[in-house]
Amino acid sequence: MNNLKNKIFDFLIHSKKRQFFNYKQIAEILGYKNYQRYIAKILSQNISPEIPCHRVIYKNGEVGGYFGHKNWDYIKSAKLLAEGAVGVIPTDTIYGICASAFNKKSVELVYKLRKRNPTKPCIILINSVNDLKRFDIELNRKQKKLLQEIWPSKISVILKCNSEKFKYLHRGKNTLAFRLPSKKLILEILKISGPLIAPSANLEGFISSQNISQAKKYFKNKVFYLNRGKLTSKPSTLIDLTKNKIQLIRKGADFNKIKNFI
Repeated sequence: MNNLKNKIFDFLIHSKKRQFFNYKQIAEILGYKNYQRYIAKILSQNISPEIPCHRVIYKNGEVGGYFGHKNWDYIKSAKLLAEGAVGVIPTDTIYGICASAFNKKSVELVYKLRKRNPTKPCIILINSVNDLKRFDIELNRKQKKLLQEIWPSKISVILKCNSEKFKYLHRGKNTLAFRLPSKKLILEILKISGPLIAPSANLEGFISSQNISQAKKYFKNKVFYLNRGKLTSKPSTLIDLTKNKIQLIRKGADFNKIKNFI
């Protein structure tokens, strides 16, 4: 069976970024139709970081463990996102259908899958205030002071972004909304994946998914899933900092943290 092991590893090494497979699919592609359990066993024993076993997920679309650790599923998800794959993951508020903010193709796929209004920018999750510089955004003193007061939190902030390079994100609006979460899980993911667009995991105009089963009804096998049970938080509070006066766009989670500044 060493021949099969080498074939599996060679297949994964040469698989394209953004792609992911389940064990059954790999078995069928390699011509070993009834060997999915053996393939799963081989990959669970892999200790080489050179083998991109994070590209292999369960048949039900959920990512599963990584390097033999069930609770490392978030690392697997983060690696997939960093490569340009699209996934439904728990954010600091609700489940989001997420993709790398720096991968234009992945961003456009989210819009397509979600049937999102193409003129409507997505909120971007970041791991640090310093990430704003990666989007050519310079904060003034007033903005810096406010963000120090309210972040990390469930408050999303609209800022000016005039860069033509990021038109696929700001959709011609020349503004982008960012949020620096406080929840450990999503911060750990962002450390690996980089900034993520994170609209709610539902079709445009439909009810947001509180669990993975609901999300699967929307997106089926077109994305991967990181399951963390039921999430019932409100969407984030959204404020606009592009003008002299702070504007409240949406009252949501952590509103009490910002109300005294409005």
